[in-house]
Amino acid sequence: MVLIGSILDLIVLGAAGRWMLPHVRRFLEAHGQVGPNYLGQTIPRGMGVVLWLLLWLQELVLQGAVRLGSSGLMDEITWIKELGSLELNHRVFTFAATFIFLLGWTDDLIGSKAVKGLKGHFQYWKESKTLSMGAVKALGTLTIAAWLVVTVENDQTPIWQMGVELILLILMTNTLNLLDVRPGRSLKAFLGSFCAILFFGLYFLDLEMSMFFPMIPVCMGGLILLSLDIRGFGMLGDAGSNLLGFTLGYGVILILPWEAQCVIVAVIGFLHKQAEVSSITQMIEQNRFLHWLDRLGRT
Repeated sequence: MVLIGSILDLIVLGAAGRWMLPHVRRFLEAHGQVGPNYLGQTIPRGMGVVLWLLLWLQELVLQGAVRLGSSGLMDEITWIKELGSLELNHRVFTFAATFIFLLGWTDDLIGSKAVKGLKGHFQYWKESKTLSMGAVKALGTLTIAAWLVVTVENDQTPIWQMGVELILLILMTNTLNLLDVRPGRSLKAFLGSFCAILFFGLYFLDLEMSMFFPMIPVCMGGLILLSLDIRGFGMLGDAGSNLLGFTLGYGVILILPWEAQCVIVAVIGFLHKQAEVSSITQMIEQNRFLHWLDRLGRT
């Protein structure tokens, strides 16, 4: 019966997201939140706010459904009762994701795009004797990720496994940001990974659809934003790409076994190394399949 709730949830989120899209775009343009894309075209930045708004809309819907279930008005609808078990974890994730979004939003507003990579941020600190916004975002992400891991895990979870989950959350949050330098790249990575996790969780681990609830609003928002982003009409911004990465990382630690988590840490660790010594874009362009996939749908 939770499947019925999931379908209704998707309908509400989809309709709300489509309604939000032009309003958010006009709001960003009216308040000067525009910037050049990789081609030098001036487009709205910060469209990732749609993802955050949908996340809180789902929290509102979930709270309302739980209240209806507890009031006894809808005792015959069993899936509403089942949502009660999701309430606490979803609220914890929503608060954590909000802090990640705000860190990215602040970086979009006052961060310097000229300072990149670990070396760049360290050099900035040496020269200016103050932290770059990117360094502040990294420290904030570390704190929030640690709080989320400690909160959602139980006393039986080994410390080393929690350490792997923490590293995964931090790296994944930044990985989607590293990918967000070409239209649609970050969203393709997120949506493709979500589909893979969904398939693996449902058909191999026999999980309930309710396990994927925290990812659903961000996934729906990603689908809605994909057309705009891939055609270069708007940018997610650090706020959007960091939220995508944090959500994907949370989904991985929530659903996949620790062996798979270790493999993913190795892969995204390699991507970070590649970004430091060369560039991910160069690596993609040198691979025929990845280059085709990267340009798919791009105008």
